[in-house]
Amino acid sequence: MSYYRTAEQSPRVIRTYRAALYIRLSKEDGDKTESDSVVNQKRLLTGFVDRQPDIDVHDCYIDDGCSGATFNRPDFLRMMADVYAGRVNCVIVKDSSRFGRNASESGRYIGEIFPKLQVRYIAVNDAIDSGRSQGAAIDFLNNSMRGMINEYYVAANSESIRSTLDMERRKGDFIGSFAKYGYKKDPADRHKLVIDEEAAAIVRLIYRMYLSGTGIRAIVRHLNDSAVVNPSTYKRQQGMNFKSRSIGGSALWSDKTVRRTLRDEMYIGNMVQGKFRKISYKDKAIRACSEDDWIRVCGTHEPIISAEDFARVQRMLDRRAKASPVTGEVDLFSGLLRCADCGHALIKKTSHNPDKTYVYYRCSTYNKCKGACTAHTLRYERLYQCVLGCIQRMVDIAVNADEVMKQLKEKQTADTNGSLKIQLEKQKAELNRVMQRMADLYPDFKDGVINAEQYRMNKEKYEQEQKRLQASIAKLNASLGSGELSDRTNDFVEHFKRHGSIDRLTRPLLTELIDQITVCADGTLDITFNFCDAFARAQQLTNDAPA
Repeated sequence: MSYYRTAEQSPRVIRTYRAALYIRLSKEDGDKTESDSVVNQKRLLTGFVDRQPDIDVHDCYIDDGCSGATFNRPDFLRMMADVYAGRVNCVIVKDSSRFGRNASESGRYIGEIFPKLQVRYIAVNDAIDSGRSQGAAIDFLNNSMRGMINEYYVAANSESIRSTLDMERRKGDFIGSFAKYGYKKDPADRHKLVIDEEAAAIVRLIYRMYLSGTGIRAIVRHLNDSAVVNPSTYKRQQGMNFKSRSIGGSALWSDKTVRRTLRDEMYIGNMVQGKFRKISYKDKAIRACSEDDWIRVCGTHEPIISAEDFARVQRMLDRRAKASPVTGEVDLFSGLLRCADCGHALIKKTSHNPDKTYVYYRCSTYNKCKGACTAHTLRYERLYQCVLGCIQRMVDIAVNADEVMKQLKEKQTADTNGSLKIQLEKQKAELNRVMQRMADLYPDFKDGVINAEQYRMNKEKYEQEQKRLQASIAKLNASLGSGELSDRTNDFVEHFKRHGSIDRLTRPLLTELIDQITVCADGTLDITFNFCDAFARAQQLTNDAPA
């Protein structure tokens, strides 16, 4: 408290306010003008306080780069700690938007917390001063209207930013802060990705190991035993300010990281963005979006993994096969065997006898409750030989169908070329006639058979006809040798014939070619192959082919 005396008055008490000068600047909600800069806000506030005899400055609190949509700001929290401790009893801001752009939260502080703590609130440019109240109703209306306007500004700006980013995503531009592991931002264009060969080699290794039948946990062990750092640690080693989500910032790989790598189609050259969204412009928390809402643009950058290998990996992952906890390898038939009666999977069992170890498969339902189904027991050796023989026969069919397709293509090409050659000879003959007529025009003009106007008109007509015929002849020449079947393929033929002579089964081979193996109670196998429709077309083609 301070005192002064005038000649006319007795001593009077003047209350001194201990003020917090609060300054906020945010590029996120559009606070970019020079007048809103930290320096100018501070100059305005100190100039205001200099003109107030009842206010002293306790401290200046600055949140630079903090959105007004949230009140979880470092210096705002520090200021409120001083308010609650009684060190500050006056808060001064340039205008209400500097205090905050969340109407409900701003109203709670200005209308509830500050009055309860007897804290004076001043927004200089808005002419708001709770120490000089105009009445509760007017103060409430004034603060509420300004709060809603400030919050509307944040909401509108947030929507504008989101629309702009989505537009860039749909163009195939990369807008993330950090490139996907295996890539780096193009130095010439930060919206494009180029391959980072060091990291890409690890991505290729992960896919190669999984395709060879190595389980995810075994891949994780191999990477960690080989001292390969995980993606987040690698990014930090490259000098990026990347914050790890792992506890303690571990450099180790995890099952989740490897699985996410195997599922990410960014590695086949597709730009996939918009997987997460902020819940609200008031909150930085994010939520995962439905895959249907992802923004996907194909072929935006060089692939690390071929589309074919990626598709094979997805089929293998979808089977939910479990790897052996001992070897880390996935069983050859895991996820493929189904009971013909109950539809459940068959599980692998091992029987150890003194002279031999037997491996067989049994219905999982029967294994849990013997009265619910029958055993459907199947020895591993018999299953292996049956499947191998069946695939070998399918390969023979595919090779035979491929030969038939080649013969048909050659025949059709020959027929097509014969027809094209006939058309070509006709077009050439017609071109010769047009050229002869053009050659006869000038002598007719010189001899007076036709006048100058007739000469000009006929010359233009023959020149146009000449150009048309020459273009037609060029097109026919380009078409020779390309038959209608040249671009036609058959999935069944393409996938089976490339394996050639098969003498053993592998996990990638089975997951590529077989959809399901159904085991009947009597041991009969019903093998459903992938590309069934393509197989039917290939068979029909073979049956219809002339002998």
